[in-house]
Amino acid sequence: MGTLLTTLFLWLLLTWLYRREPRRLRNAVVLSLAVLSTLALGLTIIETALPDGTIIAALLLLAVPFAVLIFGFVLIYNGVLMLKREGRRLSNLLSMIFGLLVLGLPVIAVILVGMNQWWSVALAFILFVASGYIACMFSMLLLYAWFYGLFAIRRAAAAIVVLGSRAINGKVTPLLRSRLDRGIELYRLPQDPAPLMVPSGGQGPDEIEPEGESMARYLREQGIAEEDIIVEDRAKDTTENLRFSAELIRARRPEGQLWIVTSDYHNLRAGLASRAMGYSARTFGSKTAAYYRPSAFLREFIAIMRDRWGFFAAMAVPFTLVLLAGLLAIVSYTGYGVGA
Repeated sequence: MGTLLTTLFLWLLLTWLYRREPRRLRNAVVLSLAVLSTLALGLTIIETALPDGTIIAALLLLAVPFAVLIFGFVLIYNGVLMLKREGRRLSNLLSMIFGLLVLGLPVIAVILVGMNQWWSVALAFILFVASGYIACMFSMLLLYAWFYGLFAIRRAAAAIVVLGSRAINGKVTPLLRSRLDRGIELYRLPQDPAPLMVPSGGQGPDEIEPEGESMARYLREQGIAEEDIIVEDRAKDTTENLRFSAELIRARRPEGQLWIVTSDYHNLRAGLASRAMGYSARTFGSKTAAYYRPSAFLREFIAIMRDRWGFFAAMAVPFTLVLLAGLLAIVSYTGYGVGA
Protein backbone atom coordinates (compact mmCIF):
# COMPACT_ATOMS: atom_id res chain seq x y z
CA MET A 1 0.00 0.00 0.00
CA GLY A 2 2.86 2.36 0.80
CA THR A 3 4.37 1.95 -2.68
CA LEU A 4 0.98 2.56 -4.31
CA LEU A 5 0.38 5.76 -2.33
CA THR A 6 3.90 6.99 -3.06
CA THR A 7 3.45 6.34 -6.76
CA LEU A 8 0.11 8.17 -6.90
CA PHE A 9 1.54 11.10 -4.95
CA LEU A 10 4.54 11.44 -7.29
CA TRP A 11 2.39 11.41 -10.45
CA LEU A 12 0.01 13.97 -8.97
CA LEU A 13 2.94 16.14 -7.90
CA LEU A 14 4.43 15.92 -11.38
CA THR A 15 1.13 16.93 -12.97
CA TRP A 16 0.85 19.97 -10.69
CA LEU A 17 4.47 21.07 -11.21
CA TYR A 18 4.31 20.54 -14.97
CA ARG A 19 1.14 22.58 -15.33
CA ARG A 20 2.71 25.40 -13.33
CA GLU A 21 5.94 25.46 -15.36
CA PRO A 22 7.14 22.64 -17.63
CA ARG A 23 10.53 24.29 -18.24
CA ARG A 24 12.12 23.28 -14.93
CA LEU A 25 14.56 20.47 -14.25
CA ARG A 26 12.94 19.68 -10.91
CA ASN A 27 10.16 18.13 -12.99
CA ALA A 28 12.72 15.71 -14.43
CA VAL A 29 13.61 14.57 -10.93
CA VAL A 30 9.98 14.00 -9.96
CA LEU A 31 9.26 12.19 -13.23
CA SER A 32 12.22 9.85 -12.69
CA LEU A 33 11.11 9.11 -9.14
CA ALA A 34 7.54 8.49 -10.35
CA VAL A 35 8.76 6.05 -13.01
CA LEU A 36 11.00 4.22 -10.52
CA SER A 37 8.16 4.01 -8.03
CA THR A 38 5.86 2.68 -10.75
CA LEU A 39 8.42 0.02 -11.68
CA ALA A 40 8.79 -0.95 -8.01
CA LEU A 41 5.01 -1.21 -7.74
CA GLY A 42 4.93 -3.39 -10.85
CA LEU A 43 7.59 -5.73 -9.46
CA THR A 44 5.68 -5.97 -6.17
CA ILE A 45 2.50 -6.91 -8.04
CA ILE A 46 4.38 -9.53 -10.05
CA GLU A 47 5.88 -11.06 -6.90
CA THR A 48 2.56 -11.31 -5.10
CA ALA A 49 0.06 -11.98 -7.88
CA LEU A 50 1.82 -14.47 -10.15
CA PRO A 51 3.08 -18.00 -9.51
CA ASP A 52 6.86 -17.85 -9.15
CA GLY A 53 6.53 -14.07 -9.20
CA THR A 54 9.74 -13.58 -7.20
CA ILE A 55 11.72 -15.51 -9.81
CA ILE A 56 10.17 -13.47 -12.63
CA ALA A 57 11.00 -10.21 -10.84
CA ALA A 58 14.58 -11.38 -10.26
CA LEU A 59 14.96 -12.29 -13.93
CA LEU A 60 13.74 -8.83 -14.91
CA LEU A 61 16.36 -7.23 -12.66
CA LEU A 62 19.07 -9.50 -14.07
CA ALA A 63 18.14 -8.28 -17.55
CA VAL A 64 19.47 -4.81 -16.68
CA PRO A 65 23.18 -5.69 -17.32
CA PHE A 66 22.24 -7.13 -20.71
CA ALA A 67 20.33 -3.95 -21.53
CA VAL A 68 23.43 -1.91 -20.65
CA LEU A 69 25.54 -4.15 -22.90
CA ILE A 70 23.15 -3.70 -25.81
CA PHE A 71 23.07 0.05 -25.19
CA GLY A 72 26.86 0.23 -25.42
CA PHE A 73 26.98 -1.64 -28.75
CA VAL A 74 24.14 0.49 -30.16
CA LEU A 75 26.06 3.68 -29.30
CA ILE A 76 29.20 2.38 -31.00
CA TYR A 77 27.23 1.40 -34.10
CA ASN A 78 25.64 4.85 -34.13
CA GLY A 79 29.10 6.40 -33.93
CA VAL A 80 30.14 4.50 -37.04
CA LEU A 81 27.03 5.73 -38.86
CA MET A 82 27.69 9.31 -37.81
CA LEU A 83 31.24 9.17 -39.14
CA LYS A 84 30.06 7.79 -42.47
CA ARG A 85 27.14 10.19 -42.96
CA GLU A 86 28.19 13.38 -41.15
CA GLY A 87 31.98 13.41 -41.41
CA ARG A 88 34.89 13.08 -39.00
CA ARG A 89 34.24 15.70 -36.34
CA LEU A 90 34.56 15.35 -32.58
CA SER A 91 30.84 15.99 -32.09
CA ASN A 92 30.09 13.03 -34.36
CA LEU A 93 32.31 10.78 -32.24
CA LEU A 94 30.35 11.33 -29.03
CA SER A 95 28.11 8.28 -29.30
CA MET A 96 31.10 6.04 -30.08
CA ILE A 97 33.08 7.44 -27.15
CA PHE A 98 30.19 6.96 -24.75
CA GLY A 99 29.57 3.46 -26.08
CA LEU A 100 33.20 2.49 -25.49
CA LEU A 101 32.98 3.89 -21.96
CA VAL A 102 29.77 1.96 -21.27
CA LEU A 103 31.46 -1.29 -22.31
CA GLY A 104 34.97 -0.52 -21.07
CA LEU A 105 34.45 0.88 -17.58
CA PRO A 106 33.03 -2.38 -16.09
CA VAL A 107 36.06 -4.26 -17.47
CA ILE A 108 38.43 -1.70 -15.96
CA ALA A 109 36.60 -1.95 -12.62
CA VAL A 110 36.92 -5.75 -12.57
CA ILE A 111 40.65 -5.49 -13.32
CA LEU A 112 41.13 -2.94 -10.53
CA VAL A 113 39.27 -5.07 -8.00
CA GLY A 114 41.28 -8.11 -9.12
CA MET A 115 44.51 -6.29 -8.20
CA ASN A 116 43.41 -6.69 -4.55
CA GLN A 117 44.94 -3.40 -3.39
CA TRP A 118 43.10 -0.87 -1.27
CA TRP A 119 43.79 1.92 -3.75
CA SER A 120 42.68 -0.14 -6.75
CA VAL A 121 39.42 -1.12 -5.06
CA ALA A 122 38.90 2.53 -4.05
CA LEU A 123 39.51 3.64 -7.64
CA ALA A 124 37.06 1.01 -8.93
CA PHE A 125 34.46 2.31 -6.47
CA ILE A 126 35.06 5.90 -7.62
CA LEU A 127 34.51 4.83 -11.22
CA PHE A 128 31.35 2.98 -10.20
CA VAL A 129 29.82 5.96 -8.38
CA ALA A 130 30.84 8.45 -11.08
CA SER A 131 29.40 6.20 -13.80
CA GLY A 132 26.21 5.75 -11.79
CA TYR A 133 25.84 9.51 -11.42
CA ILE A 134 26.33 10.18 -15.16
CA ALA A 135 23.99 7.32 -16.09
CA CYS A 136 21.28 8.57 -13.72
CA MET A 137 21.55 12.17 -14.93
CA PHE A 138 21.54 11.14 -18.58
CA SER A 139 18.55 8.82 -18.12
CA MET A 140 16.69 11.50 -16.19
CA LEU A 141 17.19 14.14 -18.90
CA LEU A 142 16.44 11.73 -21.74
CA LEU A 143 13.20 10.65 -20.07
CA TYR A 144 12.11 14.20 -19.35
CA ALA A 145 13.05 15.45 -22.84
CA TRP A 146 10.73 12.78 -24.25
CA PHE A 147 7.98 13.62 -21.75
CA TYR A 148 8.37 17.37 -22.33
CA GLY A 149 7.91 16.90 -26.06
CA LEU A 150 4.64 14.99 -25.62
CA PHE A 151 2.51 17.62 -23.93
CA ALA A 152 2.14 21.11 -25.34
CA ILE A 153 0.80 23.61 -22.82
CA ARG A 154 0.26 26.71 -24.91
CA ARG A 155 -1.64 29.95 -25.17
CA ALA A 156 -2.28 32.16 -28.19
CA ALA A 157 1.03 32.84 -29.90
CA ALA A 158 2.35 36.28 -30.75
CA ALA A 159 4.95 34.68 -32.99
CA ILE A 160 6.60 31.45 -33.99
CA VAL A 161 10.40 31.56 -33.79
CA VAL A 162 12.11 28.91 -35.89
CA LEU A 163 15.70 28.40 -34.75
CA GLY A 164 18.21 28.21 -37.57
CA SER A 165 20.91 25.72 -38.41
CA ARG A 166 23.40 25.48 -41.23
CA ALA A 167 22.12 26.21 -44.75
CA ILE A 168 24.03 25.11 -47.86
CA ASN A 169 24.34 27.60 -50.73
CA GLY A 170 21.23 29.39 -49.53
CA LYS A 171 19.17 26.17 -49.46
CA VAL A 172 17.72 24.72 -46.28
CA THR A 173 18.98 21.28 -45.28
CA PRO A 174 16.59 18.42 -44.41
CA LEU A 175 17.11 19.14 -40.69
CA LEU A 176 16.30 22.83 -41.12
CA ARG A 177 13.40 22.08 -43.46
CA SER A 178 11.89 19.85 -40.78
CA ARG A 179 11.97 22.76 -38.33
CA LEU A 180 10.39 25.11 -40.84
CA ASP A 181 7.67 22.61 -41.75
CA ARG A 182 6.83 22.21 -38.05
CA GLY A 183 6.63 25.99 -37.75
CA ILE A 184 4.31 26.18 -40.77
CA GLU A 185 2.11 23.49 -39.24
CA LEU A 186 1.76 25.58 -36.06
CA TYR A 187 1.23 28.78 -38.06
CA ARG A 188 -1.77 27.24 -39.81
CA LEU A 189 -3.55 26.36 -36.59
CA PRO A 190 -6.74 28.45 -36.15
CA GLN A 191 -5.79 31.74 -34.52
CA ASP A 192 -6.78 35.37 -35.05
CA PRO A 193 -4.59 37.20 -35.76
CA ALA A 194 -2.18 34.70 -37.27
CA PRO A 195 1.16 34.58 -35.45
CA LEU A 196 4.23 36.20 -36.93
CA MET A 197 6.81 33.86 -38.43
CA VAL A 198 10.38 34.60 -37.36
CA PRO A 199 13.12 32.59 -39.09
CA SER A 200 16.16 33.18 -36.90
CA GLY A 201 19.82 32.65 -37.72
CA GLY A 202 22.94 34.59 -38.61
CA GLN A 203 25.54 33.89 -41.27
CA GLY A 204 28.20 31.26 -40.63
CA PRO A 205 31.69 31.36 -42.20
CA ASP A 206 30.70 28.73 -44.79
CA GLU A 207 27.31 30.26 -45.68
CA ILE A 208 26.58 32.66 -48.53
CA GLU A 209 23.86 34.51 -46.60
CA PRO A 210 22.30 34.57 -43.12
CA GLU A 211 20.31 31.46 -42.27
CA GLY A 212 17.29 33.66 -41.53
CA GLU A 213 17.21 34.81 -45.16
CA SER A 214 17.42 31.26 -46.53
CA MET A 215 14.66 30.19 -44.16
CA ALA A 216 12.44 33.14 -45.08
CA ARG A 217 12.76 32.25 -48.76
CA TYR A 218 11.54 28.73 -48.01
CA LEU A 219 8.60 30.11 -45.99
CA ARG A 220 7.55 32.33 -48.90
CA GLU A 221 7.75 29.35 -51.26
CA GLN A 222 5.37 27.49 -48.94
CA GLY A 223 2.81 30.29 -49.10
CA ILE A 224 3.46 32.18 -45.86
CA ALA A 225 2.33 35.79 -46.26
CA GLU A 226 5.18 38.29 -46.61
CA GLU A 227 3.66 40.60 -43.99
CA ASP A 228 3.77 37.79 -41.41
CA ILE A 229 7.49 37.10 -41.85
CA ILE A 230 10.14 38.90 -39.78
CA VAL A 231 13.72 37.87 -40.56
CA GLU A 232 16.21 37.71 -37.69
CA ASP A 233 19.66 37.50 -39.27
CA ARG A 234 22.21 38.17 -36.52
CA ALA A 235 22.00 35.27 -34.07
CA LYS A 236 24.96 32.92 -33.58
CA ASP A 237 23.53 30.64 -30.88
CA THR A 238 20.28 29.72 -29.12
CA THR A 239 20.46 32.58 -26.62
CA GLU A 240 20.88 35.15 -29.39
CA ASN A 241 18.13 33.47 -31.44
CA LEU A 242 15.72 34.08 -28.58
CA ARG A 243 16.91 37.55 -27.56
CA PHE A 244 17.09 39.10 -31.03
CA SER A 245 13.84 37.48 -32.14
CA ALA A 246 11.99 38.68 -29.04
CA GLU A 247 13.16 42.24 -29.66
CA LEU A 248 11.76 42.17 -33.20
CA ILE A 249 8.50 40.53 -32.12
CA ARG A 250 7.71 42.84 -29.20
CA ALA A 251 8.04 45.87 -31.46
CA ARG A 252 4.94 44.59 -33.32
CA ARG A 253 3.22 42.27 -30.83
CA PRO A 254 3.75 43.42 -27.23
CA GLU A 255 1.59 40.59 -25.84
CA GLY A 256 1.31 36.88 -26.44
CA GLN A 257 3.37 33.77 -25.97
CA LEU A 258 6.37 32.89 -28.11
CA TRP A 259 6.30 29.49 -29.78
CA ILE A 260 9.84 28.30 -30.39
CA VAL A 261 10.47 25.59 -32.96
CA THR A 262 13.67 23.57 -33.04
CA SER A 263 14.73 19.95 -33.53
CA ASP A 264 13.35 17.37 -31.11
CA TYR A 265 16.75 16.68 -29.51
CA HIS A 266 17.18 20.43 -28.78
CA ASN A 267 13.64 21.01 -27.59
CA LEU A 268 14.24 20.77 -23.85
CA ARG A 269 17.37 22.96 -23.80
CA ALA A 270 15.61 25.65 -25.82
CA GLY A 271 12.76 25.57 -23.32
CA LEU A 272 15.13 25.87 -20.36
CA ALA A 273 16.90 28.78 -22.06
CA SER A 274 13.64 30.63 -22.75
CA ARG A 275 12.64 30.35 -19.11
CA ALA A 276 16.07 31.51 -17.90
CA MET A 277 15.70 34.58 -20.13
CA GLY A 278 12.27 35.36 -18.68
CA TYR A 279 10.17 34.74 -21.80
CA SER A 280 6.66 33.39 -21.80
CA ALA A 281 7.30 30.65 -24.31
CA ARG A 282 6.61 27.08 -25.34
CA THR A 283 8.98 25.02 -27.42
CA PHE A 284 8.10 22.47 -30.10
CA GLY A 285 10.39 19.85 -31.55
CA SER A 286 10.54 18.76 -35.17
CA LYS A 287 11.43 15.22 -36.16
CA THR A 288 15.07 14.37 -36.74
CA ALA A 289 16.60 11.39 -38.55
CA ALA A 290 16.85 8.49 -36.08
CA TYR A 291 20.58 7.93 -36.65
CA TYR A 292 21.31 11.58 -35.78
CA ARG A 293 19.53 11.68 -32.42
CA PRO A 294 21.95 9.78 -30.11
CA SER A 295 24.98 11.97 -30.81
CA ALA A 296 22.83 15.09 -30.91
CA PHE A 297 21.24 14.39 -27.54
CA LEU A 298 24.61 13.58 -26.00
CA ARG A 299 25.72 17.07 -27.07
CA GLU A 300 22.55 18.48 -25.52
CA PHE A 301 23.18 16.56 -22.30
CA ILE A 302 26.68 18.02 -21.99
CA ALA A 303 25.39 21.53 -22.80
CA ILE A 304 22.57 21.32 -20.23
CA MET A 305 25.00 20.15 -17.53
CA ARG A 306 27.25 23.09 -18.42
CA ASP A 307 24.42 25.63 -18.39
CA ARG A 308 22.72 24.26 -15.24
CA TRP A 309 25.81 23.26 -13.31
CA GLY A 310 24.32 24.36 -9.97
CA PHE A 311 21.41 21.93 -10.34
CA PHE A 312 23.71 19.04 -11.25
CA ALA A 313 26.09 19.91 -8.40
CA ALA A 314 23.15 19.62 -6.00
CA MET A 315 22.15 16.31 -7.59
CA ALA A 316 25.70 15.07 -7.06
CA VAL A 317 25.52 15.51 -3.26
CA PRO A 318 23.95 12.11 -2.44
CA PHE A 319 26.38 10.38 -4.82
CA THR A 320 29.28 12.18 -3.13
CA LEU A 321 28.09 11.05 0.30
CA VAL A 322 27.86 7.46 -0.92
CA LEU A 323 31.34 7.80 -2.42
CA LEU A 324 32.88 9.13 0.80
CA ALA A 325 31.19 6.48 2.93
CA GLY A 326 32.35 3.74 0.55
CA LEU A 327 35.94 5.00 0.47
CA LEU A 328 36.08 5.15 4.27
CA ALA A 329 34.75 1.61 4.47
CA ILE A 330 37.32 0.37 1.93
CA VAL A 331 40.26 2.04 3.64
CA SER A 332 39.23 0.85 7.12
CA TYR A 333 38.33 -2.69 6.04
CA THR A 334 40.84 -5.22 7.32
CA GLY A 335 41.58 -6.76 3.95
CA TYR A 336 42.26 -3.39 2.31
CA GLY A 337 43.94 -1.36 5.00
CA VAL A 338 46.39 1.33 4.01
CA GLY A 339 49.23 -0.91 5.01
CA ALA A 340 48.05 -3.75 2.77
